[in-house]
Amino acid sequence: MSNISSQTQSTSGLSRGFIARLAILVLAFCLEKQLLGYFADFDLAQAARGLGEMLFLVYRWGERFLGALVAAITIFGAVRGAERLLPVVTSVRDTAMRPRWMVTHLLLVTALVPVSYLLYHHRPALLPLVAVVALAVLLAAAAAWSAFAAMAPWVLWLRLVRGLGMLWLYAAIAAVVGTCAWQWSQRLWAASAAVTFSLVRWLLLPIVPTLIADPAQLSLSTDRFGVQIDELCSGLEGVGFMLAFGCAWLFNFRKEYIFPRALLLVPAGLLLIFTLNVLRIAALVLIAYAGLPDVAEYGFHSQAGWIAVITVAGALAFVSQRSAWLNRSAARFAPAGTTENPTASYLLPLLAILAAGTAAQAASSGFESLYPLRLIAGAVMLWLCRHRLELLNWQFSWRGPAVGVLIFLIWMVADHLVVPAASMPNALAALSPAYRVAWIACRTLAAVVTVPIAEELAYRGYLLRRLIDADFESVSFLAVRWPSLLITAVVFGFAHGSLWLPGIVAGLGYGAILVRSGRMGEAVAAHAVTNVLIAASVLFWNQWQLW
Repeated sequence: MSNISSQTQSTSGLSRGFIARLAILVLAFCLEKQLLGYFADFDLAQAARGLGEMLFLVYRWGERFLGALVAAITIFGAVRGAERLLPVVTSVRDTAMRPRWMVTHLLLVTALVPVSYLLYHHRPALLPLVAVVALAVLLAAAAAWSAFAAMAPWVLWLRLVRGLGMLWLYAAIAAVVGTCAWQWSQRLWAASAAVTFSLVRWLLLPIVPTLIADPAQLSLSTDRFGVQIDELCSGLEGVGFMLAFGCAWLFNFRKEYIFPRALLLVPAGLLLIFTLNVLRIAALVLIAYAGLPDVAEYGFHSQAGWIAVITVAGALAFVSQRSAWLNRSAARFAPAGTTENPTASYLLPLLAILAAGTAAQAASSGFESLYPLRLIAGAVMLWLCRHRLELLNWQFSWRGPAVGVLIFLIWMVADHLVVPAASMPNALAALSPAYRVAWIACRTLAAVVTVPIAEELAYRGYLLRRLIDADFESVSFLAVRWPSLLITAVVFGFAHGSLWLPGIVAGLGYGAILVRSGRMGEAVAAHAVTNVLIAASVLFWNQWQLW
């Protein structure tokens, strides 16, 4: 029994190493894609004709297909190919990563920068477009090859590819369907516009008797305003997402669901998305009719669609796994409140803040006047999760604040280079003095208290250790190594938009002080000090672009 247990633990550790290497590759490719995107002018690309237009279409569709293929083969491999791939996974983990190939990869990516610029900025005196495209493909292929070679010898990757066998065919079919789903859902708008507009008009006529719904022109108008909804703003891209999500969910948990009745989840999801889209458009009209066109255009319009998609996907997953009519394993789910989920305690505070922010933005006109909702949501969720979080070490020394000061200086330099200076928003200045003071107080409290705690719990408390073991709470912070630290820092950095690079540096700093000390309090103190200094810069030196 002890030998079996030891073997199982060893295998688990080897698998985690393999997954960490794949995660490094994915994150590196995403980061480099964003970097190269700064140099390729996509406005020129969309206006290109001939070979340039064909190149742009191949890039746009190829990107979607590749993303869908990677997701599909990952799911299929995890569900069906785990046992046959275990020897390869073990071999990869036993092989050291090779720095010389990492350097080669970085040099090739650097060479791609000027080539990316030339793709749509070329002149007759320079290389012909065909030569530029050929050079770009050659460099990109070599860069990808060297990246994989840096993680493990290519012979092992080839064994991995062969081990998946026919799963590649299934994954390719799923990727083609997923890629086409986006375009299909957009085309659905032309066929469904008449029904959608009729339902919207039927819902609103009792409230807005002067409403005119013209499905031919895709317009809704009254004596006060008029709006036109094109296919890109129709909200029906959620149909394609729900189709892909529903199929992937049922496939991944196919042994648990009762077929064919479980297939009803797919049309149910599509119907719910369509219904919520009708309600979204109706709400858009009502907000504008109430005299808040800016809120309708800049807030509700941009957020309501995603809220609907996330709500439907989450609701179907939650309900279907707890329905004995649909799921054989429904009995194993305990009633709410009978068990405490450690993952929830670490993630819910940040998710609550993000959800409150999404709702506040949906009700805004460009300025988030309801920002205090974020503070309230984060504080409430931290209070509800307090018992499990008390198990962490919240003590800190001078080192945490010192790291926070260093990150602040780096952040200010990056902000000066990337973000233009800005004064207090006009919408904030126009608020009543009492509400303006309350808004600033809530914004400062959130930045200094709830946001540092919630983000450190999610990124450093959960993700940093979850990359090592599913039972993340059993992993000591002192046992974390650089791959998990780097991956977590990159994810944290990309959550900070245009300041993603200083965000990565901040993630490395907060993570390093946590790993070195083993105390969550050090990371939170560092994060809080950084945000305190940023808030002081905003309030005392008028650096409002930082907020």
